[in-house]
Amino acid sequence: MIDKENLIKHIKNTEERYVVMKVLNKVESVLKNHTICTTDFYDPYQTSLCVPLLDQIRDINYIVTGGYKEAERRVMIIYPEYIELMEDDCPIRAIKISGKFTKDTLSHRDFLGSVLGLGLRREKIGDILVGDGQTNLIAHKELCDYILVNLEKVSKYKVNIEEISFCDLMKVKEEFKMIHGTVATLRLDSILGTGFGESRSAIAKLINNDRVKVNFKPVNQPSYILNEGDLISFKGKGRIILDQIGNKTKKDRYKVMIKRIV
Repeated sequence: MIDKENLIKHIKNTEERYVVMKVLNKVESVLKNHTICTTDFYDPYQTSLCVPLLDQIRDINYIVTGGYKEAERRVMIIYPEYIELMEDDCPIRAIKISGKFTKDTLSHRDFLGSVLGLGLRREKIGDILVGDGQTNLIAHKELCDYILVNLEKVSKYKVNIEEISFCDLMKVKEEFKMIHGTVATLRLDSILGTGFGESRSAIAKLINNDRVKVNFKPVNQPSYILNEGDLISFKGKGRIILDQIGNKTKKDRYKVMIKRIV
């Protein structure tokens, strides 16, 4: 079939190998059974690990989709090259959750927690778009009926659930708090300390506990050097973007502008 070990020999990280191997197992099933297979939802970094490998494999085609153009979490639909995909072959669906809530009273974490509380796994859930009185959720289609029947409340708020088309997804504009500061270094711990208003020493301990990702890639080195435009995810605290790196001050410190996503 395919030489999986040869394809992934350059990947040393255990978790990354696990993700890629799951996708290659899907490829084997496609080639063996002449069927269509769909992966779990993956973040952009995980997807970037898999796509170059799929490009090397003959006799298959694939599509990467999250339901809308700007989707962060996406699935890969893998199928024999002689098959033409139909609209009914799309393995994901969109759900509208409505109620008397605002994005200030219920957050992304609240909706994700309520859905996972139904016994579902995170990798089966795509993006969650939170607004005032409405939230849209994307999931594998075999789970949508289950969510429609069983999700009655999010936190203390009663909610109504219905399936919608992707063209009816709400447009959500991310809001930022702009933080201006100076840092002695562009190290990860320094930028995170400025972005979240905490000391470098406290931040460094959390980085070492695998709570930080840079551009969706796990990073556990406080000394990791950041570049302009990097997206840093800090589990339990949120996300920041190193938006601009300016000139150095007279005290040899970098002027930085950081966007903290709120």
